[in-house]
Amino acid sequence: MDPFREYQDYVIAHRLREALDFFPGRLYSLSEYATLRLRRSELVRRLVGRQGDPALLSRIEQITDDINYGFWSNPGLLKAFLKRLSPQQCPVLASPEAFETLLSHTERLRLKEPGLAGRYYLGWLRLPSLLDDPAVFGQAMLEQEHLAEELGLFLDEFHKVAGSG
Repeated sequence: MDPFREYQDYVIAHRLREALDFFPGRLYSLSEYATLRLRRSELVRRLVGRQGDPALLSRIEQITDDINYGFWSNPGLLKAFLKRLSPQQCPVLASPEAFETLLSHTERLRLKEPGLAGRYYLGWLRLPSLLDDPAVFGQAMLEQEHLAEELGLFLDEFHKVAGSG
């Protein structure tokens, strides 16, 4: 996966968890995220070599939680997340446009069309319910890949001018 897309997905997952009051932790900068992601990869390599060291596994799980790793692409994580929601809690999940209230004004302007980011991220949330039908799940994954190509990188973080903060 593109590391910049992975960071963008992390930020949006963080914003969603924050909007729903789901204890997102602190928001890491791109460089902090990259450092944690590299650290997680190194720990996974070490864990494989040690065949199940509980201390390493615990640290990997903590970093995984901190960086929302797999939040969008892991149907099991999404299913657990969705179980914790009640309809009243989720106005941002009501439509693609409502979801995009999580984006800044300038981020929304960078989208090729209104609702694109909302369709992409809400598309991930439907996947857990499709797991029992491999053909439908596969089609949904193809749709997600297409939306990802259309979406591009829109975060303000990626569009800062050097020296602007």
